[in-house]
Amino acid sequence: MKILRFIVISALIISCTQKAPIEKLVEIDTPTIVTETTYNAMGPYFNSDSQGNIILSWTEEIDTLKTNILKFKIFNGVSKKFGKTITVASSIGMQSHQESMAKVAKNAKGILYAVFRIENKNSKRRFAGNIYYSISEDGGNSWSEKRKLVDDVESVSQSFYDVALLPDGELGLCWLDSRKLEKDKDGSTLYFAKSNSNLGFVDEKPIAGSTCQCCRTDIYVSTNNNINIAFRNIAEGSIRDMYRTVSQDNGKTFSNSEPMGKDNWKIDGCPHTGPSFADNSKELAVTWFTGADSGIGIFFKKLTGEISLYENKMLITPVGRHPQMEALPNGNYYIVYEDYYKVGNQTYNNIVLHTIKYNGTQTRKVISSYNTKNDHAVLKKSNNNELLIAWVTYVGKNSKIVVTKIIIK
Repeated sequence: MKILRFIVISALIISCTQKAPIEKLVEIDTPTIVTETTYNAMGPYFNSDSQGNIILSWTEEIDTLKTNILKFKIFNGVSKKFGKTITVASSIGMQSHQESMAKVAKNAKGILYAVFRIENKNSKRRFAGNIYYSISEDGGNSWSEKRKLVDDVESVSQSFYDVALLPDGELGLCWLDSRKLEKDKDGSTLYFAKSNSNLGFVDEKPIAGSTCQCCRTDIYVSTNNNINIAFRNIAEGSIRDMYRTVSQDNGKTFSNSEPMGKDNWKIDGCPHTGPSFADNSKELAVTWFTGADSGIGIFFKKLTGEISLYENKMLITPVGRHPQMEALPNGNYYIVYEDYYKVGNQTYNNIVLHTIKYNGTQTRKVISSYNTKNDHAVLKKSNNNELLIAWVTYVGKNSKIVVTKIIIK
């Protein structure tokens, strides 16, 4: 199958003019580079623990051979500062990927799990790799030997995974797997497993078949304690739209997957851009990218009890990519993405903070420096009026991880 990253600059740079006015009611800290390597850093990801502390993880190259390793810092919710950089030694040699990034999470008992992927060099399948994880019970000072997530020999590849703290205090992990749930259909299968204290991930189960193989998944616990998992599906005719499956019993069972909207994007390839959920304590919403003929760009939609397929889909930007979303109790949703523009013959991409207010109005604010290259932003709520945002920025020939704090006035 033809693999498409679908970032065609000529299609992207149609206009940087947005309908949304500039946001004036935010205070932005000076962005700070948090990675120390002289080589490349990539794949930032935020997670939060049961005490409200935020874990920022990323992948770093450690030598000229492009050997990768997983690192992270913890942002203390009380002191409002990041701690020291911690290295997951067992992850050395892992793969790096901006949409299938490595992750660190902590269960309610304080046990850290680091999840990463290593290329499967023994497989004849293109892009094959296996998910591994390592456990630390002492705050990251020492780590267990890496463990393979899937032992089934029929599973030659796993990827595009996400992990989140569940209502029962354990960690939920979803991923795309090469095993076929529906033998006669294209694509991968969406799987789910849970941690069991310090014993690792157990009770894996397939929860959706025929999924697009190369888009980020999102596992999200809404305020009603439902576990929502979003993914790009492959429908008949190679239509690749966003779907959701839900568990109301801490991951024991999941609903049949349902579309969250009908873009009818027909593409024989992988867009490499996945969905993102957020809940403002009143409504669950989703944001995603589509390249459909009916409208290209990033869209936003609130999800009611009965998911409407055609109504209330809001265009955020026709030129942005890789949206990630968070919400605050003020009722507002906040989306970050990269926005492409051109100065002369040079292409740049800003990181934009896009606000959708509770009354439906929109504002936008560029938070990266102009005439620089930036991508793959992520964000996380650090308190009821504060957001942390991290992204990849390019300094000379190398990529770095940048973090800033946004205070909502």
